[in-house]
Amino acid sequence: MSLLPALAWAGGPFQPVLPDEGDRYSLGTVVRSDRSDEWWESLDDEALNSLVREALRANHDVAAAQARFHAAAGVTLQSAAPLLPTASFDVGLNAVPSANAVFMVSPQLMELLNGFSDLASSIPGQQPPAAGDDEEDPELTWNGSALLNLGLNIDLGRSATALRAAQLDAAAARDDRDAVASTIVQQVVASWLDVRAARSRVALIEGQIETNISLLGLTRARFLSSEAGALDVLQQEQQLAATRALLPQSQQLLRLRELQLATLLGQDPSAPELPVVAGLPDLPPQPGLGRPVDLVNERPDLAAASKRLQSARQRLASSALSFAPSFRLSGNVGYQLRWFKEWETRDTWGLGAAVSIPIFGGLQRIGGLKQAVASRNAAARSLSAAALKARAEVETALVREETEGRRLQALEDQLRAARVAYQESSQRYASGLVSNIAVLTALASWQVAELNHLQAQRDLLGARIDLHTALGAPWTGRLNSSGTLR
Repeated sequence: MSLLPALAWAGGPFQPVLPDEGDRYSLGTVVRSDRSDEWWESLDDEALNSLVREALRANHDVAAAQARFHAAAGVTLQSAAPLLPTASFDVGLNAVPSANAVFMVSPQLMELLNGFSDLASSIPGQQPPAAGDDEEDPELTWNGSALLNLGLNIDLGRSATALRAAQLDAAAARDDRDAVASTIVQQVVASWLDVRAARSRVALIEGQIETNISLLGLTRARFLSSEAGALDVLQQEQQLAATRALLPQSQQLLRLRELQLATLLGQDPSAPELPVVAGLPDLPPQPGLGRPVDLVNERPDLAAASKRLQSARQRLASSALSFAPSFRLSGNVGYQLRWFKEWETRDTWGLGAAVSIPIFGGLQRIGGLKQAVASRNAAARSLSAAALKARAEVETALVREETEGRRLQALEDQLRAARVAYQESSQRYASGLVSNIAVLTALASWQVAELNHLQAQRDLLGARIDLHTALGAPWTGRLNSSGTLR
């Protein structure tokens, strides 16, 4: 039978390379009980929680992914059609010239009818009808039917495996929607923190401008009392101008961050409506990481890749089963109609069965099988690559968080020292113990340390956001058709 060589020709499948049960991450703890499902709530920011809910409801990318899921569900319904019986009510009516009706009678029947006519004319006393007595025959003869047709296709599993493949494709499309939602949440949280950091940067620079103005006033007072030179005043004015030059750039950055967040929220970028909150939240404790093997179930993109591999295997089985025989059962019941001078009807019914055994199909089935094998192997490779990338993303986020944490600690020490140095130098300068250069140097170091410390806080929170996204969470499975969480 041709099915067996087809299955043998398909060969052994490539097995995807996935993490082992005993694998661990290089950093962090395995315990997962302390990990929040909706991880952004760990930042303890009600404004952020509202923004996430709004984004899931209004973001167009999430809505488009939801529509693609519905389209895949529609394909699943179509794939179920070959497994179900068919029923139709068919009505037909046609007309032929009555003169041609004789050609619709078999020659044997026509010969028999002519014999009966000759026999009738040979009976004594039987007169042939007069020419004028014949009723004129109609020019058209009408034939019609009204039938209820039923049918059922039966194969050896080809349609069932194709249906299962379509169901897995629909499940993968749902996981794709969840992956889009996860990415949107990541972008919304990051953009919101960017907005808050940009607001803090603007406030920080405005405070630095005030500090420079105060120092300039002190320098001018010392100049008027001949305790400082004109160069000291000019240097302080230059420092003030340089600090003021940072403000428009920071305001521009804030505006761009607000535009980016408004776009993610589906708002009009020209008039974003965002909560007025500045400053950055504290970094919550690191969540339990689990094991690398958990990523296949926790991350929607890996779940989608896994389901596509299962779908490809089902399609391969369906393609191999196309070499097997198929059967069809059919039946009909209804009426047949005929009009020749008057209407005639009669009941009719019929039953039928057919079997189709593939012999040669122009290499179509062989080509389909070859395509299915390649698609299965490609899906396995894609899952392996996605799993490796996901694990690398977790490790990258862990390394970033660990190094950014140490960097932030060092910058806090630097900021504290720079603040004390400026306070000490400004006091000494007011007492005439040090030159203006020492004050300017200490002030510049302090202000740079403030900006670097703010950026380090944002970078550390960004590493935590990436870690949560890389680990995945089951919250995406609770999205309903409107994009809101159940």
